[in-house]
Amino acid sequence: MMPLIIYIIISILFFIQGCEKSLPVTPSTTVVKIGFIGTRAGLDVADGEDTLEGVLAAQALRPTLPNGDRVEVVTEDGGDGPEVTKAALSKLVNEIGVAALLVGVDSDKLLQVAEYAESLHTPIIALIATHPGVVSDSVYISQLCFDDATQGSVAALFVRDELLIKRAAVFTTANNQYSAYLGEFFQKRFIATGGELTGSHDVADISEALLQELQNKNTEILYLPIASQYLLKIMSLLEAIEWSPKIMTSDGLLASVMKKYPEKLDYLEGVFATELFSDSGEFIRYKSLGKQANYYFGERHYSDISTLNGLGIEGYAIVVNAIAKCQPSVEPDCVNNKIRSTNNFEGIMSKISIDEQGKAIRPVYVNTIEDGHLKSVVKVY
Repeated sequence: MMPLIIYIIISILFFIQGCEKSLPVTPSTTVVKIGFIGTRAGLDVADGEDTLEGVLAAQALRPTLPNGDRVEVVTEDGGDGPEVTKAALSKLVNEIGVAALLVGVDSDKLLQVAEYAESLHTPIIALIATHPGVVSDSVYISQLCFDDATQGSVAALFVRDELLIKRAAVFTTANNQYSAYLGEFFQKRFIATGGELTGSHDVADISEALLQELQNKNTEILYLPIASQYLLKIMSLLEAIEWSPKIMTSDGLLASVMKKYPEKLDYLEGVFATELFSDSGEFIRYKSLGKQANYYFGERHYSDISTLNGLGIEGYAIVVNAIAKCQPSVEPDCVNNKIRSTNNFEGIMSKISIDEQGKAIRPVYVNTIEDGHLKSVVKVY
């Protein structure tokens, strides 16, 4: 028979645990507003819609702060040009009075308005922008993603050290800062580690003849940090000339193709990509936020979490965490400082830190694509 004292202790522990689970946060009448800006039309529609979908999923999972204040997400369309984005920023800060901003626009669009965004003195998390210039001279803008120097370096080292490939060609979009920077950084790292560059071209020059020329140079891999429509064009041309080099590309590719060209996912079979997330499996199983989000998307959307969904979820969670640490105030400089002192925050698949310069420190996954899903190859810290 169990000794009485042990029975009493165990009963008390169960009672305490039960009380803790049964004490929900009591909502207050105070509303804290977080702004979201994303592109909601055109070729970049996935950037805005899918990222916002993640933000709203995170809000549904965590609708209040620990003190009971309710969190409201106010959205604005970032449009196709800098003036529209500036107007959206101004409205959210000066008229709505948001405590922080989540911005789901790419590097080029954010770089065009970064100076104006800084002038608003409101903390901003760049959800998808990866160009190092986004935070190089910034006080209020912080990145959620690893930057392009990091992923370009990982891509080059993976190609050389893991795939043991010596000859590579690169295609970039010359007038896109994200694509150009990644291509340049990959080339430098690849050559520095003993690789041979067989060609470096703008996507405007894509043709069967050019690809056959690269094939004749015994090119083993194509590095393609380009938009999904250009990648699919290259894959179609490769099929036409019956050449199957390895393909390496950059973050967000699968999410973009799934949104814009779901009927062409088979083109991506076997493609390698540097990514922020990987297959759900073991990576998500032991992470609280990841498990909750995975269940939410499965129940509500009957789908897996895309890269853009995941970034929206993590960005919201980090902002709410920072605001909570500043309660009862939501003074902008306090929230900004808390964002920029994020340390080992539990994201969907890994821990995230953001340093005082606004740079995110998080793992880079190298994935391959199988049956339309990401499959992890290696995780680089």
